[in-house]
Amino acid sequence: MVKNIAKEEGVSIDELESIKGSGQAGRVTKADILAYLPNRNKSVSTSTTTSTQSNGTAKTQSSGDGAMTINRPAVSVVAGDEIIEMDRMRKIIADNMVMSKHVSPHVTSYVEADVTNLVLWREKAKKEFEKREGEKLTFTPLFIEAVAKAIKDFPMINVSVDQTGTKIIKRKNINIGMAAALPSGNLIVPVIRNADEKNLIGITKAVNDLASRARANKLTPDEISGGTFTLTNVGNFGNVMGTPIILQPQVAIMAVGTIKKKPAVIETPQGDLIGIRHMMFLSLSYDHRVVDGSLGGTFLRKVADYLEGWDINRTV
Repeated sequence: MVKNIAKEEGVSIDELESIKGSGQAGRVTKADILAYLPNRNKSVSTSTTTSTQSNGTAKTQSSGDGAMTINRPAVSVVAGDEIIEMDRMRKIIADNMVMSKHVSPHVTSYVEADVTNLVLWREKAKKEFEKREGEKLTFTPLFIEAVAKAIKDFPMINVSVDQTGTKIIKRKNINIGMAAALPSGNLIVPVIRNADEKNLIGITKAVNDLASRARANKLTPDEISGGTFTLTNVGNFGNVMGTPIILQPQVAIMAVGTIKKKPAVIETPQGDLIGIRHMMFLSLSYDHRVVDGSLGGTFLRKVADYLEGWDINRTV
């Protein structure tokens, strides 16, 4: 249906691929192309133009008001190089990442957390949990629970900036997105809605269901939209920390690194001791227009406090 409409209206394949799709994995729907057509001439007239400068740099400049000039290097191709066309989803991701960096001045803060109690508790509880609930207990729902609690403590992390850049929208709902890698290598961010209203069992079931259907490409558009904060686990790839890019129109995204055993100082009533502890880095990238270092840093520290203070005798 979409291709038929495009053919009738003289919309080329390249132009069709430039339309932001609202369907699954960014697919252009009938509603998307019908909404695009009335503004097509305006879009074309304000589109970017590219010229090659004398120094070999491709210069892209938008004619829209307040647009930014972007200089891209000219790229040569030599014998033996392979040219791989980005798939549609990768193009959308690339566009969104570049857009986010232009919209938000990114700042990243880091803390290192001692998550020994959390690791030992999960190791003790996971078999019984799976037997009783039929669900695997990963670290992700534990992290999401801590993030939801910290957002309740610091609600100004759970905001957006409107298109004028002058108004802050304070979100009522805490909808936490979790970045998930697809078999294709692309990323998708399914959203756990009202995460603060779910107990750990509910969060775990939601995480496992969304992750499973993400890998099978069976998520609905509603399940990958409406997030107010995002968590990404770079530790899955053996990385100790990351500097993630904010998923607009959110103002913050947190990365959790791999958990490693390290020697650490343990404070006791009898004095300081050296022990082997499970340590993990947390990093928070935030929009410095509305989140300053104090808010970003104290929020991140609060998440770490919840993880470090995990009750090793907790029952679920």
